[in-house]
Amino acid sequence: MPAGSAPSHEVAPGVSKDVRALQLLLLVLCAALALVVAGNSALAIALPGIAADLSADQGELTWIIDAYALTFAALLLPAGIAADRVGRRTMLLGGLVVFGLAGAGSAFAPDAGWLIGLRALAGVGAAATFPVTLSALVDAYPVERRGFAVAVWSGVSAAGAVMGTLIAGALLEVFGWGSVQLVFGLGALVLLPAVAILVAESRNSALSLDPLGALWAVIALTGLVYGVIEAPQLGWTDRVTLSALGIGVLGLTGFVVHELRSRAPSLDVRLFRNRGLATGSLLVSLQFFASLGLFVLAPQYLQVVRDYSPLQAAAALLFIPVGVGAGTALAPRLLKEVGAKVPGAAGLAAMAVGFAVLASALGDVDATGAVPRWWLPALGLLAFGFGFGLAITPGTVLILDGLPEDRRSVASAVNDITREVGGVLGIAVLSSILISVYRDDITSALAALPPPLREPALDGAAGAIATADRIGPQGAALAEAARAAFAAGLAAALWIGAAVLAAAAAACAILAPGRPPVEAPAAGSHTTGPVFVHDEPPGDVRPSGESQATPARSDGSDTTTPRQP
Repeated sequence: MPAGSAPSHEVAPGVSKDVRALQLLLLVLCAALALVVAGNSALAIALPGIAADLSADQGELTWIIDAYALTFAALLLPAGIAADRVGRRTMLLGGLVVFGLAGAGSAFAPDAGWLIGLRALAGVGAAATFPVTLSALVDAYPVERRGFAVAVWSGVSAAGAVMGTLIAGALLEVFGWGSVQLVFGLGALVLLPAVAILVAESRNSALSLDPLGALWAVIALTGLVYGVIEAPQLGWTDRVTLSALGIGVLGLTGFVVHELRSRAPSLDVRLFRNRGLATGSLLVSLQFFASLGLFVLAPQYLQVVRDYSPLQAAAALLFIPVGVGAGTALAPRLLKEVGAKVPGAAGLAAMAVGFAVLASALGDVDATGAVPRWWLPALGLLAFGFGFGLAITPGTVLILDGLPEDRRSVASAVNDITREVGGVLGIAVLSSILISVYRDDITSALAALPPPLREPALDGAAGAIATADRIGPQGAALAEAARAAFAAGLAAALWIGAAVLAAAAAACAILAPGRPPVEAPAAGSHTTGPVFVHDEPPGDVRPSGESQATPARSDGSDTTTPRQP
């Protein structure tokens, strides 16, 4: 194949082009995606009930959420490699089984330790599921309709966390926290027959599993993610935090060195010289840096400070998916007309504006923690959601288009790793800022309290408000101070997030490939390779060990071309 040309993609005889079949495939894959995305946000809103039922302390509650994120992020790249090697449908089915059984089983966990273990196992299933939802979708859709499919996938990935929170809030109004795990776990198992029928098996047995590279990747991501998760609790200079981060850096160095030396690398790091792949990775990681930080901190403000119920807190965030829907609807057209640079940079800038508006609104809270101008945070959430929806599709497409076609599950895994690692960093950094400002602001109000009461109030607004309820009439001033301190801390975190997003928008405007995509081929064309024209030709960044041969047809033999449903 000549350098710079798109890989050929032959279609087996008799393959159906039925639009309804593709729509069903899109529905099933997006349903699997939504379950995995909501796996953490849905349970986060149930933590008060878990603490009461399982006598879980704050550290255990943290790990109930973070155990899922840790195994998820650490195993994404090896799972993507395995999916390309052993078969994407096989990997998706296995991932849904593990996710579903672990989720449903955790509903009956007898203590916090069991729940943490089952959550970690569910993260393993999520890591096997997530990359395939995108790679199988891209494989199945013809090039002229692929932008639409990726936009829908991106919208679901963005709105899934909020929708999961809303569903969980509704369940918690009637049932206990176990109902959340049971519904999401059984939902994954219900999808299995549809996945078996609609998703084509696709693999390339010539690809190397690169077990040593996978091991280095797991060490790197486990160390880095563990260190970032523990830092807000232990401190950034704590020995455990520094040791974990050191192990992560060592693993990352080992991975890069190994991939540069390997004759058949699982992820040739030289590919990141491609401006599209590098910029797309930066764009997606910083989007989720901001968004997951917001999804974790905003419900705390609404439930602890404003005393909202779980359902009310979830409903208050519904402005985000409304904005996401508008952004994702506009993104494919802009991609076609002007390329990824404009929607990517504009989306990040809109997210920055949304954060700035929210931070400004929190500067006006009253003694109860309420915002007098209720429409101001609504406007901020809409702007944030719109920007997220506008930027997520360009970022995802840039990553997909930056790797060879027969490594689509790896490309999807890279996309997912940037999301997860960026999100974990966002939660850790923004939470640390909030806690630091809160403690500085609340200290003067705690001076008159005895040490046994001062410590829980210093740990967070929930502890301070609970303490205020126990100390009688003078507790009103403490509760007011706690609400104001939490709001000030959240505002500071949002201002930092806005600055990060504004810098990312500028970087995207400078670095992203500026050319619009090529015109889609006419119907019936067999070319389904990358559809975006980058500044560097694909031939300059394709790993030397990658096979460029046209895959065999799907007749039961190995192939990278899945049959259409």
